[in-house]
Amino acid sequence: MMTYKNPKAKSCVVCERVFVPERMGQIVCRPACAMARVRQAKKAERESTRKRKDAIKSKADWAREAQTAFNAYIRARDEGLPCISCGRHHQGQWHAGHYLSTGARPELRYTESNVHRQCAPCNTHLSGNAVLYRIGLIERIGLQAVAWLEGPHELPKWTAEDYRAIRDNYRAKLKELKGRTCFHQ
Repeated sequence: MMTYKNPKAKSCVVCERVFVPERMGQIVCRPACAMARVRQAKKAERESTRKRKDAIKSKADWAREAQTAFNAYIRARDEGLPCISCGRHHQGQWHAGHYLSTGARPELRYTESNVHRQCAPCNTHLSGNAVLYRIGLIERIGLQAVAWLEGPHELPKWTAEDYRAIRDNYRAKLKELKGRTCFHQ
């Protein structure tokens, strides 16, 4: 006849409560801790997947994500303001329009004073509506700031890590901005 030893008490891996296991391999003390353990495992899996995806992203992928986060922030920052170019409010799509385009002046791509909320017709169909954009820009930020934008600037050599930092910075700024506006409404 075979005799079994009584199981030793152990600590729950989730809540650290001491318990006596009822089954072989039991590492949690109760069903609630088992569910918490499953959530932890799923979270760890998502984090691992995100890290693997980040590791294979190209510099262009990081640049695209940085631009998307920057544009979302600009649109939220200027929420409620009229189009910088035509001055109208409308129900259509809004863009983060660059006064000096990213093609012509890539060094100003992430310069907040160079980018403002602009209606889709002005940005897309009128190529930025530059003359009226400049007039609206002078009203918003002043002639001296516009003159600085139009002056010479050094083109930075952004790395993938720089783009990641830009993306994270503007995501955080957007989150903070949305938190402030949601709180006051």
